[in-house]
Amino acid sequence: MFGYVKVNSPELKVKEYEYYKGAYCGLCRSMGKCTGQCSRMTLNYDFVFLAMFRIGMEKTPVSFEQKRCLAHPLKKRNSMRRNPALEYCANAAALLNYHKIMDDLADEKGFKKIRALLAKPFVTRARKKALRAGLSELDTRIAQDLRKLSELEAQKMASVDAPAEVFGDILADIVSYGLEGCDARIASTVGKGVGKWIYIIDALDDLEDDAKKERYNPFLLLYDGMPKKESLMSMEDALKNELCDVEAAIDLIDFDNEMVQNIICNILYIGCPAKVREILCGSDEKKKLKNRKDGLTDD
Repeated sequence: MFGYVKVNSPELKVKEYEYYKGAYCGLCRSMGKCTGQCSRMTLNYDFVFLAMFRIGMEKTPVSFEQKRCLAHPLKKRNSMRRNPALEYCANAAALLNYHKIMDDLADEKGFKKIRALLAKPFVTRARKKALRAGLSELDTRIAQDLRKLSELEAQKMASVDAPAEVFGDILADIVSYGLEGCDARIASTVGKGVGKWIYIIDALDDLEDDAKKERYNPFLLLYDGMPKKESLMSMEDALKNELCDVEAAIDLIDFDNEMVQNIICNILYIGCPAKVREILCGSDEKKKLKNRKDGLTDD
């Protein structure tokens, strides 16, 4: 996963942001315990969203503690204690990272292939630990879907929908795994929509790099080269539509933790659209967003 699905922190209450940061910290620690310390380097915001969703869906009891770590040795930080939702997300992340690295080894060239080769021993070890948690069926599903995705990309299809649909299936499997009945259907809808959104936004974010390195990108094939800015801007509404089913599914969940609900809604209704604008508007918008974050004006 790629780290696009994250909160818009200025729109959260202080206690909600502390909860979110605590979940991030807790997931990082859970990854270290479940799948090895090296796996912590693969942590990103997408899996924090998954953790928040599973906590909300399964009504997981949570608690926090103040802890130091190597990344923050001087000051104790709020960290969510290990719980079944965090442990599941840690193991699922290890499986996805392993199969992504193996996919890169088969398909990539240059630096990406070297990076995948260096990472292989670490992700292999992490996957073995994750499989001991009883996720062999999920592991098989991820492998099958990533093979489908690789085959579609190898065909150089001038379609965004087809590969995005397959990546959506991967996330649907991960988000819904182990759930049953209505909960499984809701979770699958959420995973499917978020997965498709991630694939599309990642393709848009990589446009210039893929064009320079002549890598597969469905938008380059659709527009026979780099799309014009007006064409890219029309994608904003299309990406909003990808999350409509997700938002409808979230409304069906009977949350017992208002803080978790508010964080999830912030991510979907504010964080994701902000990320789309940042990528579509290019470097000028990124500078403005950075200035706002740093407390600077645009004058």
